[in-house]
Amino acid sequence: MVKKKPLGHVLLAFALLLQLAVLPLQTAAAEPEKSPTWIPSINYLALGDSLAAGITPSNELGKGYADFLAEELAAQELLQTSNKGFSYPGYKTDDVLKDLEVNVTKPVLGIGHQEQTATIQQAIKEANLITLSVGANDVLSKVKFDESGKPIFKPEEIQAALTNVGMNIQKTLVHIYQLNPNAQVYVMGYYNPFPYLSAEIQPILGQLVIGLNGAITKGLTGTPAHFIPTADLIAKDFTAYLPNPQNIHLSQAGYKVVKNAFNESLMKNYPWFKENVLTVEQKDASTVVLNWEPVIDTGMITTYQVFNGDQMIGEVMDPVLTYEVTDLQPNKEYNFTIKAVSQNGKMSIHHLHKAYTVNSVPVEPSEPTEPTEPTEPTIMFTDISKHWAKEVIEIAAMKGIVGGYADHTFRPDQSLTRAQATSIIVRALDLKPKSTKVAFDDVAYYAESTKADIQAAYEYGLVSGVNGHFMPNKPITRAQLALLVSRTYAVATGKPYTPTAPAPFTDIQKFAKDTQWAIAGLYELNIATGDQGKFMPNAPTTRAHAAKMIVHSMQAIGQ
Repeated sequence: MVKKKPLGHVLLAFALLLQLAVLPLQTAAAEPEKSPTWIPSINYLALGDSLAAGITPSNELGKGYADFLAEELAAQELLQTSNKGFSYPGYKTDDVLKDLEVNVTKPVLGIGHQEQTATIQQAIKEANLITLSVGANDVLSKVKFDESGKPIFKPEEIQAALTNVGMNIQKTLVHIYQLNPNAQVYVMGYYNPFPYLSAEIQPILGQLVIGLNGAITKGLTGTPAHFIPTADLIAKDFTAYLPNPQNIHLSQAGYKVVKNAFNESLMKNYPWFKENVLTVEQKDASTVVLNWEPVIDTGMITTYQVFNGDQMIGEVMDPVLTYEVTDLQPNKEYNFTIKAVSQNGKMSIHHLHKAYTVNSVPVEPSEPTEPTEPTEPTIMFTDISKHWAKEVIEIAAMKGIVGGYADHTFRPDQSLTRAQATSIIVRALDLKPKSTKVAFDDVAYYAESTKADIQAAYEYGLVSGVNGHFMPNKPITRAQLALLVSRTYAVATGKPYTPTAPAPFTDIQKFAKDTQWAIAGLYELNIATGDQGKFMPNAPTTRAHAAKMIVHSMQAIGQ
């Protein structure tokens, strides 16, 4: 038996249709569907010398650490673009600084760009992430080797070169942060490029590497840039990472080690999530309330899953962004996780995490205050000022039953789908499928929860398909929506609504009698009035029309 619910409750729950962003459709899209995420896409820019460019031990242009880092970010669905076109073999700190000052234009070498060239200043302005590897050539140009392989250099020239490295890196970073104050900058430290030389020479080379890395670190002083040490990492297996004794460039394995060092620092230091994207508030001695920000608008979110440790404890439908956790123990740490799941079953790769220890002392309730006059919230839908449904949309918003998108739009003319409408109704009625078998063969690639919703709707007589097809991604027509609302009323109240007369619309006569009576019921309740004597039954239902229907529904039942 289905627990009966008041009509007002059902219609109010049905209004959640308007709060859905857009559930994704199973279509043959040109690009694969990405996982939902809270993390803005990254535009990655690599600056520097031959290591950033990817010169191989055979002095050919190949994949360097910048390429592998871009691939890593792309595999995590975090990368929007990458460009190593401003990295050039032989570059010294003077060269990078000059490129910045003259705003050089160079070919784009990377992922995701439509343009073939870019200017360095604009590239910096658009970058979220910037890596820099430069300074080694400043020092190497001052070092010569005799026939025995012993390095020959003048200490004063080395010192001058190191001082210049520090100063130029400082100036380079100042330029970068002036162009893009929010840029996340990571600067590579260097390794010993001559590990095959004799053991007696290695202490001298070691001091040169320490001096170079010290100069680079000094150049970072006063900036938020991060230093990435690599010397010890390459020294651990230099025969694999520097396979050519006559060449200072890394093998692919060596570049991947450097990439891993960058990636490790990124994991610790990059601002992946906004501050307070997930918060925990203690309600009483055994209850906390989780609140989180919505994922970046991908137009395909259906549910958020809530975990306590490894156990899923709840699931809420977008746009609900809160969950109450009960029966917790005092003085115990809990680890909460929020995962987002798309309509097609794609789960977020990077989830929200928060550790929280429940206080043993119950949270004191706030002091009661004198009642004040209610104030109407400011409605910030930027795309409805001249729309015919502006008034009903704003009424619905002020009643708290509709919401918009993260960009403050409502998108009133966007269509709802059959899957969207069905899923909302089923969850509002808390219907569960009686069988694990799915009645329709075109919902296989949808999320398990959505398939269960459609199956439950079918079993309770809310929906039907055609020849085994549900057509979940098709827009729900006005006639279909009317029939769905009518059947919802019957399931929720235990009896169908029987109109006293047919609807006066001239364009519904060819529809089945149950559809005509469903439309008549909406008309009799003043929920659907049509336009110039027509109901337009085959027209897709838009968010604006749904807003109008919900507002009129609530008015009809006195809410």
